[in-house]
Amino acid sequence: MIRRILLLLAALTFASAPASAVATGKKPAPAAPVLEPTLAFERPDTTELLRQAKELWLLKEDFSGALAKFNAAVAADPDDNEVRLHRAHFFEVLSQIVIPGDRTKFEALARSDFERIVATDPESLIAGVARDGLMRLSGAPLIEVKPASCPQPAASAHARANALYGAQKFAEAAVEYGRATAACPEAASWWVDLADSFYEMDDYQQAKTNFTKALSVDRWNREAHRFFADTYVQLGDHEAAMRQLVLAVVSDPTYEAGWSALRGYAGVLGFKWKRVYGDRRLVPGNADGDAWIAYAEAKAKARAELVGSGSALAIERKAVKAALKTASSGPGPFWSMMARAEQAGFLDEAIFFHLLDAALAPEYPAFREANAERLASYLETVILR
Repeated sequence: MIRRILLLLAALTFASAPASAVATGKKPAPAAPVLEPTLAFERPDTTELLRQAKELWLLKEDFSGALAKFNAAVAADPDDNEVRLHRAHFFEVLSQIVIPGDRTKFEALARSDFERIVATDPESLIAGVARDGLMRLSGAPLIEVKPASCPQPAASAHARANALYGAQKFAEAAVEYGRATAACPEAASWWVDLADSFYEMDDYQQAKTNFTKALSVDRWNREAHRFFADTYVQLGDHEAAMRQLVLAVVSDPTYEAGWSALRGYAGVLGFKWKRVYGDRRLVPGNADGDAWIAYAEAKAKARAELVGSGSALAIERKAVKAALKTASSGPGPFWSMMARAEQAGFLDEAIFFHLLDAALAPEYPAFREANAERLASYLETVILR
């Protein structure tokens, strides 16, 4: 899925470029001479190594052989973050199935790959996916997924489909995903998997049908919105694609892959991007330092005053307003973003998007149901304009 979205961004860039940038009418400059080395070094094919790794892992259940192939792919191109992401996911899965004594080791290996991706290319889509991986390793998600209880035959069909999909046998995977969804239609994520199989086979109408089905089961399935956007791009509807990515973030404000995809699409389609991560470190040069101190102090005071009677959102409002008052003489980038939200009348929405924590998360689903359009409007009018 990662390569697919990166290719889509490239396609969007070309599609949105002005005609003058595509064809200037000028005679092209002569090509620079190509210097042939005396001794050619043939780099191992990382794509083939990844294919072999997934076949060993998913179809043959040869984990040692798969690990050797993943390691070889990373060694062949250590700077290829997509390759490293595949290995990180393999380590993450291994951490769930090995004996308890080895779990920490494989979690650490996955975390190391995820962290390197974020450090080397922090604004990329792959970095967003890596941040989601780090969040999974850190514990339970803040926003819970709508549960589905499926019978064992359906789960077995879905497991077979996953293995076939991972081995890039998409037509066969679609058959098994179809069996799984027929036996358990309330599993929204399985409809996403079925849709994505059709996407990989370039059948975008069938992909659209199944993404729509996924969202009819769970309108807040974040992956359904994110991958539906790609289908809309292929169908030529960029406006609908952007809307789906907005809804991916509305579905779950902690979904970093959704944020990253939205940023990427926004950039190539000419939108501005005004989201800022909050640097809470009290270090020299952090212009937001004083505001974070005021925020923490006001939050502690509000907790004490509203204990047993106030919501987490009410506490956050008090803390944020105190921080904004402190920062009014010269706020840093994060609190400038929060100030813009307040001025535009979207303070609550900004709090949920940018300050969501374990205390606030339980209140988000009800707020989302009552304020879905306001949440989307905040992203479209304050973050993207």
